[in-house]
Amino acid sequence: MTSVRTPSPGSASTTVAPLAGIRVLDLTRGIAGPFAAKIMAVMGADVIKVEPPGGDVARRQPPFLGDDPHVEKSGLYLYLNTNKRGVTLDLEQPSARAILRRLYAWADLVFEDAAPGWLADRDLGYAALERVNPRAVLVSVTPFGQYGPYRDYEATDLVALALGGLLYISGEPAREPLKLGGHPSEYFAGLAAFSGGMIALHHRDAAGEGQHVDVAQVEGIATAQGYSSLGHGYIHEDRRRMNAFAPMFRAKDGFVGAMFRQDNWADFCQMMGRPDLVADPRFVDQNARRDHTEELNAIVGEWMAEQPKEDVYHAGQLKRMPMGYICDPADLLASEQYRVHEYFTTLDHPVTGPLQYPGMPMRWGDDHWDLRRAPLLGEHNREVFCGMLGYTSEELVLLRSTGTI
Repeated sequence: MTSVRTPSPGSASTTVAPLAGIRVLDLTRGIAGPFAAKIMAVMGADVIKVEPPGGDVARRQPPFLGDDPHVEKSGLYLYLNTNKRGVTLDLEQPSARAILRRLYAWADLVFEDAAPGWLADRDLGYAALERVNPRAVLVSVTPFGQYGPYRDYEATDLVALALGGLLYISGEPAREPLKLGGHPSEYFAGLAAFSGGMIALHHRDAAGEGQHVDVAQVEGIATAQGYSSLGHGYIHEDRRRMNAFAPMFRAKDGFVGAMFRQDNWADFCQMMGRPDLVADPRFVDQNARRDHTEELNAIVGEWMAEQPKEDVYHAGQLKRMPMGYICDPADLLASEQYRVHEYFTTLDHPVTGPLQYPGMPMRWGDDHWDLRRAPLLGEHNREVFCGMLGYTSEELVLLRSTGTI
């Protein structure tokens, strides 16, 4: 079930959200930082996104509505910046930096993802924030953190997965490591930035002081794959890429993943119409099935090829089997589970029109997410600079003509 929502960013919610009253400046670009700020915005924080006059780099990233590379049509940007207000500032200009310091005085928390030292070199780092707002929190999200021999190195999602150790255990043993799809290290870093910011705000409320939170993208991945490093440290063995004992089978209309535990092996054989396999010496227990994986997979694969993927999934789950089918985007949108949770919401936008957006990875109480569209580039310049900071209309025109905003 979806509903169309049209309020602009920053408009009031009809319910009291968990972070109502918290004020956030989002200076970040791309995925990790904007995702952290988005979570806070959907939870009720007043988030002002500060972009350069040309816009966040995400505005130039696909997918674009209708394959039109328009700054207001990037699906990535529209998803990551819901519920925020948007302003523009060219922080290379002293006049823009002066404006940002005034916004520092307003903020409870600031997210930033500039190269270590970039903000400090412009008197915009934590020292500047602490000077005008000692209770404010700064959350820095970078590939390798604020110090160390790699601090000035660049990284992509692939680099973070590699140097975080996850690629070492991803893929088939006879092949090169296999990258996970999407941008997992960046979203993981975003969750870490959100969590770190929330903890720092709790500390602020308890101790009356702000602090600087340092989030390193590679350390998030090193944490996520901790099983491998624990094995190396505890039993002096490295976990390696292994042949999948829970393989993906091609079904009639997609793929199904199935794992044959001892307690559900007989049920699975019955489901296939092959009760004779229960006592087959090749498959009688976990060790036997592992030793005869190729033979077993051939038998299961031949049966699976004739089955609709969702039928197999539901039949297996009725027997408490850990099975799942691979969802494509259409499957996600049609899923009864997502529908009941009202996970997808349709938001209207003045440029793209109504589009469906994913929800959030958490809920609070019985409330629904108050999702609102992402801001247009510079949409709230007048509201913020004139309404909040007291600039006149004439000064706003001057700021625009000089490229400050």
